[in-house]
Formats: sequence, structure tokens, C-alpha cells
Amino acid sequence: MNEFDLIARYFAPLAGPEGLSLKDDTARFSPREDHDLLITTDSFVEGVHFPKAMYGADVAERLLRTNLSDIAAKGGAPLGYQLSVSMPAEKMEQWIPAFAKGLETTQAEYHCTLWGGDMTATTGPAVFSITLIGEVRQGNMVERAGASVGDDIWVSGTLGDAMLGCDLVTNQPILPAPKGEYIFAFETSYWRPEPAFAYRPILSKFATAAADISDGVMADVAHIARLSDACATLNFDALPFSMGAESWADGQKDPQQARQALASFGDDYGVVFAANAENRQAIFDAARHAKLKLTLIGSILPGEGSVCLDVDGQKIRWAQTGYRHK
Repeated sequence: MNEFDLIARYFAPLAGPEGLSLKDDTARFSPREDHDLLITTDSFVEGVHFPKAMYGADVAERLLRTNLSDIAAKGGAPLGYQLSVSMPAEKMEQWIPAFAKGLETTQAEYHCTLWGGDMTATTGPAVFSITLIGEVRQGNMVERAGASVGDDIWVSGTLGDAMLGCDLVTNQPILPAPKGEYIFAFETSYWRPEPAFAYRPILSKFATAAADISDGVMADVAHIARLSDACATLNFDALPFSMGAESWADGQKDPQQARQALASFGDDYGVVFAANAENRQAIFDAARHAKLKLTLIGSILPGEGSVCLDVDGQKIRWAQTGYRHK
């Protein structure tokens, strides 16, 4: 089956009206009045962002969900996406059906459609890329910049499960061996991170700055602080971890260092945001009413970068605060 047959059979059914049934080289979209467009792009390289020789539904779900996370952290809603697929020709017919199924499942859950893209054969590692288009009411985008000294710092969900999930899918030993339900949670966190759309009402109403957690909470909150000309100061004991991650960390030789690794790995794809401290109780109440896990982890203070303090108020040394591209 050639490239055009694969597109017609597996990708055209995923197309929205903007994609013109994937019969044209260009999509057509008319934005809504009084809305701004949000546009984000992420690429996955085989052996870097997903294990080698795995091109199926799991990779597709992870790829689309990580892009969706960027839109969620801006307080927006997804619309559609452009997809680029570059992989060995001999693998296409075997893997594209499963890859397309992963996209179908995810776009149905988050109400977006395929608008177009490109497919090419390569002799090198596979590369998958998505450009996602979303929207937000005009002027309501929550940027990385905008936090003020005195703001609280909040984080959604828990940290670190994706690190342990990555170890599992790349066949790295996890000791002590986790319980079965923890294994499922770790793998799910890695392959199917949940974009923080449920937090959109809170972000839109209260957040002064926000970022999704792709590089590690310390690194991502440092981006907010740098663009806001301030210092993000986090309380180590407040960082939220799942029961499975806590159990793993407690079984390590240095539990504190293990928790630092969990917080620094990235790939959690929750949201970290700043908000005026005067709204603290209102944010607590909103999260409780919506049954969302939201944790107050620190404050925006004078200075620069990001620091994390122990229970005695002493600065904790971090060898690496988050993921860095080589």
C-alpha cells in the first residue's frame, strides 16, 4: 500500500471539514470572532521521545496529548492539528493502522480533528510532528510571563509517575518492584498524560502566568519566574507525588534525592501556575468543588530563577532541575 493509499484509508477518516478530506495540500479554517488562535508544535524522535521500533497507538496518543497540554496550559481549547509522519517505508503498512487508531481515540476524547499534514519515508529514525491549533477568548490567553512578587505558585495533579513509566517502557529495572496498580498508573502517565483542560476555569479566572510541565516542575516554573523578573521559591515538602511514586522513593537509598529525580524528569504534562495570594481560598474552593487535585507549592519572591527549600527553610541543591535537550 503506497503513501496515498495509507492516507486515504487511515488518516482521511480522522479529518474535520477544515481538512477537506485530505484531498488538498492546504487546510481551510475560519476563526471565530472575538477569539485568538493558539498554535503549538512538538516533534517526537525515535529513540529520544519514544522507544525504538515502537510506532503504534501508544506513540500517537502520547504525541497528540503532549501537544494538547500546551493548549490546556494557556486556558484554551483545541480545534485541529497538522500531522507530519517520517518513518521507514517498510514499517508504514504494518504500523500506520495502529498509529491512526491512537490519534482517533485521543481526538475523540478532546474534540479536535486532523486538518492535514505530510508523510515521507526515511532511512533514519522515525520522526512524528504535530502542529496543533486551538483557540481562546480574545485577550484571555494565560502566558508564561505575568507573575508578580507575592503570587502563590500552584501545581495540578502529581509529579513523577511518567519517569517511572518511562523506565518501564524502556525495560529499566524499578526496585523495589512496584505493585501492579502502580505499574498501570506509571505506564498510563507516560503513554497517555492527561492535558489539564479540567483546570481551564481556574486558570482563566485566577492565573497570572502558567506553563505545562514538560521539562520538570523546577525548570518550568523557572521559565515563569525568568519572564516575570522574579524568583520562584518552592517548598520541597509540598511537592505532590502519587502513592506509587512515594512508595518507590521511600525504597531508595536517598529518598530525598529520589523525589528530586521525580520532580525533575518532566513529561508530567500537568500545569504549574502563579496566582494572586488574595485568591488563595477561592482557588482552594474552586478546586474542591470541581474535584481537582491542586497543590500550593510556593511563592513568587524577589530574585531570579527557581529555588526549592527544605522544611527548615534551607536551599536544596539540585544537580539538574529538569530535562535539557543535548
